[in-house]
Amino acid sequence: MLISTENKPLPVITDLTRPFWTAAKEGRLVLQKCKRCGTFNFHPKPWCIECGSREIEWASAQASGTVYSFTVSRSVAMNLAGWQGEIPLIMCLIDMDDGARLYGQLTDSDPDSVHIGMRVGVHFESISDDAGIPKFHPAT
Repeated sequence: MLISTENKPLPVITDLTRPFWTAAKEGRLVLQKCKRCGTFNFHPKPWCIECGSREIEWASAQASGTVYSFTVSRSVAMNLAGWQGEIPLIMCLIDMDDGARLYGQLTDSDPDSVHIGMRVGVHFESISDDAGIPKFHPAT
């Protein structure tokens, strides 16, 4: 569920997701990692997506990955006025080097240069007093 502030959606932070949003606020990428099989999970869940174990911990994740898929919005972004200043908006599915797949915004990139297989890195944007959000930029 999302709430809106300044015409952009914000996450509703729960006990399950708080470590992700807090770490992003601090400029760190953390993901759930299974203690049994080592799989990184995203979105946060109370069990491992690979083996079903409930032995999950929050662990630092590599801050780089590869574009798996993407879309470019050149006119209306998510039907919210707050996004209009970021048009064209590039949204990607990123295969992180640790194995998780994250959905996120690609910034600092010409939309016509984005391609599947493109290497990207993570940077963070503060979105509230309690949360930050990972975004991506082309790897240098």
